[in-house]
Formats: sequence, C-alpha cells, structure tokens
Amino acid sequence: MAWTVKRIQEGDYGCEERTEEERNLVIVTLENEDGLTRQVTADDDWLYAMGIDEGGIWPEEPSAFLSFKTAKEPV
Repeated sequence: MAWTVKRIQEGDYGCEERTEEERNLVIVTLENEDGLTRQVTADDDWLYAMGIDEGGIWPEEPSAFLSFKTAKEPV
C-alpha cells in the first residue's frame, strides 16, 4: 500500500532548542489511498538524502519506521 507525504513540519523541541549533536527530527504526515493518515518522526537529513518531499511517495511501510501514530481513521 502506497503512502503519500502530505506534510513535513519541524519537530517540537519545546522551550529548549536542540543541540548541534542532536538530529533534526521532523514530523511527516502520510496518507494512503484509503484516506488513513499517519504521522512518523523522521530525520530531516534522511528525507533530503532520499529525495522525499511533500507530495512524494513514502519509501516503506510507516509502522517499520521510528515512530508513528494514527491521526485519523478512514470513514
């Protein structure tokens, strides 16, 4: 099942900024053809290296990645 990248947004680091040693994590919202959406946390440098941008296809099953949560169940 293909997942489309609907949105990429900066991760929430709260009041503290990330240190130079920490990876720049972003939140990626994905949607499949059934309308199910999931959010995964991904390394921004990895997205860039893989050529992944909004509107593109996610290269793997979201559940196999760092973390995910279901944002909306299909109607």
